[in-house]
Amino acid sequence: MSIKPSLQILLDHAQKQSDDAAMKLGLLTSRQQQAEQKLHLLQEYRHSYQSKFQNSAKNGVSQVNWSNFNAFMKKLDTAIAEQYQNVKNANNNREVGSTEFRMHQGKLKSYCTLSKRYHQIKIQKQTKSEQKEQDEFASNISPHNQFMPKK
Repeated sequence: MSIKPSLQILLDHAQKQSDDAAMKLGLLTSRQQQAEQKLHLLQEYRHSYQSKFQNSAKNGVSQVNWSNFNAFMKKLDTAIAEQYQNVKNANNNREVGSTEFRMHQGKLKSYCTLSKRYHQIKIQKQTKSEQKEQDEFASNISPHNQFMPKK
């Protein structure tokens, strides 16, 4: 069983955190878009309802219908205000998620850089070691060649 170097463990953990943050950001972005769509639909419905009522009111409106219209418009305005607040909250949550994602991406990039440096140093040490072995081997062969008769 091989033991992972601690840098690899950190790299794997940072990758998982980055992936999780990306998924969370995707979810938060989706929620933000849904909240904005719902707000837009409520605003369109309010505008449409108001236009229809105004067109029908040209021929006169009873006190009851006028009262019902005003009550319904107040309810719509309240729903729009609440949805507007939901959009603001969704925007804030998405921004927090985006910041968190960028932070995890930066951490992952740092660990990747460290990992690359580690591997470069390891390769350099291995190359030096191989060169040293070759030099020693060559120096051990050279003295023997001096004593060998030439053909």
